[in-house]
Amino acid sequence: MTTHYSRNRRDFLRRAACAGLGVASAGAMFGHLRLINAAMASPTDCPAYPPVSDYKALVCLFLFGGNDSFNLIVPSDASRYATYAASRGSMAIANNQLLPVNTAGVPSSDKYGLHPSVAELASLFDANHAAFVVNTGTLRQPTTKSQYLTAGYPLPPQLFSHNDQQNLWQYGQPNANGRVGWGGLVADQLNILNVGATIPISISLSGQNRFQAANTIQPYAISSSGPNTLNGYGNAAKLAALQDLVEVAYPDPLTRTYAQNFSDAMDYSTTMRAALDMAPQLSTVFPDGNNLADALKMIAKVISSRTTLSAKRQIFFVSLGGFDTHDDMLTDQPVLFSTVSQALGAFHDATVELGVQNAVTTFTMSEFSRTLNTDGDGTDHAWAGNQFVMGGAVRGRHLYGTPAASGGLFPDLTLNGPDCLQRGQMIPATSCDQYSATLAKWFGVNPCDLDTIFPNLANFPVQDLGFML
Repeated sequence: MTTHYSRNRRDFLRRAACAGLGVASAGAMFGHLRLINAAMASPTDCPAYPPVSDYKALVCLFLFGGNDSFNLIVPSDASRYATYAASRGSMAIANNQLLPVNTAGVPSSDKYGLHPSVAELASLFDANHAAFVVNTGTLRQPTTKSQYLTAGYPLPPQLFSHNDQQNLWQYGQPNANGRVGWGGLVADQLNILNVGATIPISISLSGQNRFQAANTIQPYAISSSGPNTLNGYGNAAKLAALQDLVEVAYPDPLTRTYAQNFSDAMDYSTTMRAALDMAPQLSTVFPDGNNLADALKMIAKVISSRTTLSAKRQIFFVSLGGFDTHDDMLTDQPVLFSTVSQALGAFHDATVELGVQNAVTTFTMSEFSRTLNTDGDGTDHAWAGNQFVMGGAVRGRHLYGTPAASGGLFPDLTLNGPDCLQRGQMIPATSCDQYSATLAKWFGVNPCDLDTIFPNLANFPVQDLGFML
């Protein structure tokens, strides 16, 4: 009898979870099972994190599918553009269509232009609010073309695979596949700064993701419309019955943990909804019909509620798909780039309106760029690409990274040249670990914790790429 009743209660909880409440991931209920791993992974000699009075936020924008970023920023001086055009063929953007940008810190002969669909990104770049980190990808250690071609040289696993490379970018440890992401590990370390916070430090606008998976601090998922709600529980009696069920002292740890996480999600939903109801109305205009803009607008609203939520540090995740442009690239890419550019432009304006532009850093990630040459009307999976970083704390108008084998910061785009393989699969000169660690350091992570979060970081001579103030 007792067993049957307990099973019915568990089934009820499971159905309630499916009704729509925003628990970020199915794995969230196993957070306490990771405590042993967290204790083993955490160095004991790192200094404690003192209280902070300021606010900072990281906003990760993941472009799923492999963003063809060598059409996002293009060398436009005559000699290098000619190489670009020859390698890209029909995928090349005409030089007179590129949006010229005033790039600082490069030889006077080096000119760059951005894709004609990213006017907002070009304006942000020229206004010192954004930068590019170029020729970046998953690496275990510095790798040249000859080393790549040497049998047995340590390379990231499953290169050119969507799922694997997506995970490795988010994981922060590109030599294996783990259960946690670097954003989650940062949250584990810095959650202590959110004294009295009423919601988790990590908030996802794109559901479950590897980036925010943590040992102890699990993310909370909301939608572009706000906190998720329970469908079918619109009256007080049903809610009271559900509350009674989640408060039962279940004997088995799995159900007990499930009930606790479900109860937490209910509390977070109530707390977030109340905070957003009190938030000031944004006057910044976000573009209509732009799902990414809708998500970023909600992030801006949550940031505007930071004081109500007692949040000193917040980590957001949002994504946009569609970048697997094997076909119809010249048709699809302008739409994708315009969507990103307009959304990021509006989001930056919102941070200015809220007075937090220097405290919010937005950055892109994508599993890889694409081949320089074409498969007919698109491009195929490749390796290194270019990432965009935005915010008042970014050292803008610059390109960042490690010089390529050819000698320049921006790689040589010659097919099968010193910096790429036969089809133009660029070999990264900069590791995604260096890129991510630079962001985590600005966010406040101690150097010795960086070594734990990014264990391959020590393999690279430069661990801070310098793009953050």
